[in-house]
Amino acid sequence: MQPSRRDFLRGAGALVVSFTMAPGQLAADPPAPGSTAQGRFGTTPSHIDPDRLESWLAFGADGLVTAYTGKCDFGQGMYTAQTQLIAEELCVALNRVKLVECDTAITPDQGSTSGSQSTPTNFNVENLALAAATAREALLALASAKLAVPVETLTAANGVVTASAGGSVRYEQLVGSGQLHMPLSPTARRKPQDQWTILGRSVPSLDRPALMTGQFEFVQSLKLPGMVHGRVVRPPAMGCRLVGVDKSSVKAIPGVQVVVVQDFVGVVAPTQWAAIRAARQLAVQWSPGTQIPSQTTFFDFLRLQAGHDSLSVDSGDVDAQLTRAAHVLRASYRYPYQMHGSVGSSCSVADVNPRGATVWSATQSAYPTRSCVAKILNLPLESVRVVYTRGSGCYGLNGADAVSFDAALLSRAAGAPVRVQFSRQDEMAWENFGSPVLVEHRAGLAPDGSIVAWDRENWVAELGGRPGYDRPGNVITGLLVGFEPEVPQATSAKPPRGKLGNNSNAVPAYLAGC
Repeated sequence: MQPSRRDFLRGAGALVVSFTMAPGQLAADPPAPGSTAQGRFGTTPSHIDPDRLESWLAFGADGLVTAYTGKCDFGQGMYTAQTQLIAEELCVALNRVKLVECDTAITPDQGSTSGSQSTPTNFNVENLALAAATAREALLALASAKLAVPVETLTAANGVVTASAGGSVRYEQLVGSGQLHMPLSPTARRKPQDQWTILGRSVPSLDRPALMTGQFEFVQSLKLPGMVHGRVVRPPAMGCRLVGVDKSSVKAIPGVQVVVVQDFVGVVAPTQWAAIRAARQLAVQWSPGTQIPSQTTFFDFLRLQAGHDSLSVDSGDVDAQLTRAAHVLRASYRYPYQMHGSVGSSCSVADVNPRGATVWSATQSAYPTRSCVAKILNLPLESVRVVYTRGSGCYGLNGADAVSFDAALLSRAAGAPVRVQFSRQDEMAWENFGSPVLVEHRAGLAPDGSIVAWDRENWVAELGGRPGYDRPGNVITGLLVGFEPEVPQATSAKPPRGKLGNNSNAVPAYLAGC
């Protein structure tokens, strides 16, 4: 079973901020396909209640503040930015904040770290920033009672509350005498920008020294006692089904175990080199693959596919304006499938044992990955833990989810912790590529050349990129073990989601403000 937050904090030498599971907030199965997510961040219910202050912050006896976030840093600087946020709102030094990222045992579920939404989510919406503001106001109220002075006469700085008439008390003294066990306060006031001393200032990345000196522990360098190594053997093409595996083809390599689960094939060996050799030598027979569209006609094919239609911006008079325009200019743009191409190939370590499963993963979506691992292994959701461990950064996606599923399957078969690292071939052939896009523009011009109408229509093969909470089949591993991928269903055009929403950069800022 996964450790509780209480166990985690006790091991870290922190004062527990009275963690309890609120009624109705126990771990729940993810919604069935087509159902509506229930969490605040478009997530499913979690055993970590995002409406409780103790889900976000804890105060240590040594004066350190531990913050929990559901948004991870994979190279975009979110670790430093979120640490600055907590330090600023709580009025503590930057080096007094410890940030824990995306561990499903102890951090809130904030969905995926994607779409450039991490900063807006934790800085502007009611969560990490609000938690820190709630805690600051609660600490001031506790200090007011302890020092017997009005709260208006108190100031907080460097983890100490000081009264204007004299007297002070440290945060850890206040938490020790009165636990911060409370809901987030929707009225908690954020620090005004003109009082910032940490936010809005350039600080060196907090992880830079470890990165530059080779001390940073990526998931690729993680080692566990008794750990063995795994490799996958993928089909030669989409739609191939497994016909047979000749396990005797690798019998000359000591200690190799061949793992077959439906159409999934992998090997486990005592060393990385042995696993590489076994994956190369294993004789596997596959059925013919599926015929895929020709590259020369692919974008015509894409245009004809049924899909989820939606409107990014709709003035309601584009066609009429284009009819009256003096000139209409047209242009088409085609963006093919492209590999995301992370510098290092994806890697994961999993330990599946009778107590449950722990997966160390560079996933952008710890809780959805946890849900999919539970589905793939047919385990209760609460017995699976995913610990975000940074891998090679990505812009979009890479193979982090697939390799995590692979490691879990191979660890279950081996009965030991298994490290799986993709070869470059694995990554290039089977990662979830950047979606192809066909974009068509029409611009209506007045006689003087000014723009009177603009129409943009695009077709994007965007479904099936991420597994989410309930679609393991959206990545190759889930597909091979029998889970269906997400299939687009035709829908009529939906209205724009919001005036300021840019729909993944489809609406530039100058249009969104119109």
